Amino acid sequence: MTRILLGAVTAAVLFGLGVAPHAQAADKKVFAVVPKALGVPFYADAEKGCKEEAAKIGAECLFTGPAQLDDAEQGRIVRDLITKKVAGIAIAPNNPDSISGVISAAMAKNIPVVTFDSDAPKTKRVAFIGTNNEAGGESGGEAFAKALPKGGNYAVITGGLSAANLNDRIKGFKSKLGGNFKEVSGSPFPCNDDSSTAVQLIQDILAKNPNIDGIFFAGGWPMFAPEAYMRALKNKAADLKGGKFVIVSFDTLPTQIKLLKDGYATTLIGQRPTKMGSESVAQLNKILKGEKVPPVTDTGVDIVNSSNVDKFTAGK
Repeated sequence: MTRILLGAVTAAVLFGLGVAPHAQAADKKVFAVVPKALGVPFYADAEKGCKEEAAKIGAECLFTGPAQLDDAEQGRIVRDLITKKVAGIAIAPNNPDSISGVISAAMAKNIPVVTFDSDAPKTKRVAFIGTNNEAGGESGGEAFAKALPKGGNYAVITGGLSAANLNDRIKGFKSKLGGNFKEVSGSPFPCNDDSSTAVQLIQDILAKNPNIDGIFFAGGWPMFAPEAYMRALKNKAADLKGGKFVIVSFDTLPTQIKLLKDGYATTLIGQRPTKMGSESVAQLNKILKGEKVPPVTDTGVDIVNSSNVDKFTAGK
């Protein structure tokens, strides 16, 4: 297994936070973690990490967010958390611009805010915990180009078109493709983080582009519905298993690992959402105690393919 820590933690430049320590009484601290959408399987591991770290420090993890991608609802939830006077907030912004105001409002109330998975660097957030998304996308592009040495036509499936983390992945991915690659019309195709929509996009892409050579998933959405995903790829299954059609996807959730083993993916770019959740709570707790945290913590990625998948799963 190839393990890469992309863009090392900038620990040498510790951030002066400017957040006064919370004078919480004997009450248990409540740290809120707000994903882009609750229904995305990726965030279940972030919730697990949040709860594990909260239990370790005697705090509570409140995992809450929109049912599906909704900028306004995500902002409303954060405003509600401010009213409830939670000890700290970790948020994965769907749209960095739309969330800026509520992050400022929380910080003004002495409630520290960090971002995870998706960053909002132009806001007043204290720190970011997550993948170096552009570098992760570059790894995906390298794997894609290696699998198609002669180039070819490709499509990209993404979540929301305004999601900064996904756009960074796509930017990195494309940067590693040479001039012999051509993106099909309409790409990237947004699924709004919905698995059913992502599967339908695959069907539509293949129907309109029967000679397409590969697809890049900026997130694992279609693979989270494995049966429907395999049906959508029925006419490309033999080519995929034979290396004539390529799929590179972010994330390494269990359903994706099984699909990779069964020949329904070429390479997976695995993130570490459990670490994102635990580190978010740990850093918020440090901020409350007046300690410094690095402005960026890169949680790293795992490059997984058929040659190392067994070693990867054995090390989980």
